[in-house]
Amino acid sequence: MTQEPQPPLTRRERRTLERRERPIRDRARASTRRAPSRPAWQSPFVLVSAAALVVAVAIIVLNQKPAPTDTGGFLVTPPITYAADIVDGESLGRADAPVVMEVYSDFQCPICARLVLDEYATLKSELVDAGILRIESRDIAIVGGSNVPNESIDLATGAVCAAQQDRYWQFHDFVFWNQGGENKGDHDAAFIAAIANRAGVDMTSWNECIADGEAQDSVVSATQTALAKGINGTPTLVLNGGTPVAGVPNLDSLIASIRSMAGAAGSPTPAP
Repeated sequence: MTQEPQPPLTRRERRTLERRERPIRDRARASTRRAPSRPAWQSPFVLVSAAALVVAVAIIVLNQKPAPTDTGGFLVTPPITYAADIVDGESLGRADAPVVMEVYSDFQCPICARLVLDEYATLKSELVDAGILRIESRDIAIVGGSNVPNESIDLATGAVCAAQQDRYWQFHDFVFWNQGGENKGDHDAAFIAAIANRAGVDMTSWNECIADGEAQDSVVSATQTALAKGINGTPTLVLNGGTPVAGVPNLDSLIASIRSMAGAAGSPTPAP
């Protein structure tokens, strides 16, 4: 059977057919288009890497030790204060106190720091302020050894120059409350100057004393004298010229010994 040819579409029929097929063609064309690419800096890899870098930098900054400054603003302030009438250079306490405790110490010595931080406040409040005990510091340089620069000598030299202005004990406490590692460069010239500044010295006079050289010579001489006496470790305590005792003593036993010596020597006149 022969199929009869279809009559040509009218103009209206062609337009109707085109309108029906247009959405299909548009969807097909849209499916072949590529989505617009993001800028390289917006890629997940770049964003994650940037975030990791920010975190790493923050950790480094937060863990950095503050750099020393001339004002010593990074230093811990010791909790002890001193009345002017009980301070005399490297000595602390009344001149007529019945018990004198010599303390041979090295500013770099961590055990010496324990003695100062753990026991000095109690010794001061119970015995020094009561006129019973006088503490005499003997700063020597043992820990520094033959190192150049010798931090033990430099610290003790700074203390001698502070003592000339009756600011020794402030300098002494600031060093021990901010003590760094042994022979690691923590006690450099900038650190010692910051200590002196916070201790309240006149910096012009203090710097002149440091440059003079006599203070350093006195530290070397004091160290040689101590070694000649058999004192080769710090801290070493000597009560009323007796037998030197090395190490940190039990605080209660030390106080009892001092009170016993004071009683044997006669009670001091109460401090005003």
